[in-house]
Amino acid sequence: MKKALAVALAAAGALALVLAVAWASPAAAPAQPVPYSHKVHAGDYQIGCLACHVQAERSPVAGIPSMQRCAGCHKFAGKDKPAVQAVMKAVEDEKPLEWVRVYRLPDHVYFTHERHVAAKLACQECHGPVQAMEAVRQEAPLTMGWCLGCHEKKQASRDCWTCHK
Repeated sequence: MKKALAVALAAAGALALVLAVAWASPAAAPAQPVPYSHKVHAGDYQIGCLACHVQAERSPVAGIPSMQRCAGCHKFAGKDKPAVQAVMKAVEDEKPLEWVRVYRLPDHVYFTHERHVAAKLACQECHGPVQAMEAVRQEAPLTMGWCLGCHEKKQASRDCWTCHK
């Protein structure tokens, strides 16, 4: 009986450890229709997040840049690169690329980038070192506990109705 209990407890502990590591590990970056390097754009060329994700300043979502925004620079830069050629062809054909969303919150959570940008929160605090990522992956768990920890540290509201509408 004691041996069976010990085996069951060891198995439960091992399972808990595996689940904790899986939960804490950042998810792999999803495959995108065209390779896009935030490392090149935000890192090497130091293009700020809001230059492309312009909706973040005035909207709940940061949004995906329009194809025309990409074309604005790439009609001059990187024209010899296959990924840029694919983007420019999509612009020319008027067929937007279907980028795969990386971050998604449950429907019962109300989150607005606008409020966080206005509070001068660095994008990296939630999104991680995007400027060093070839492909963006979800860095933070975005759980209620994780968000509340940040709100507490920043002395932001922890009232339920702040995030749950």
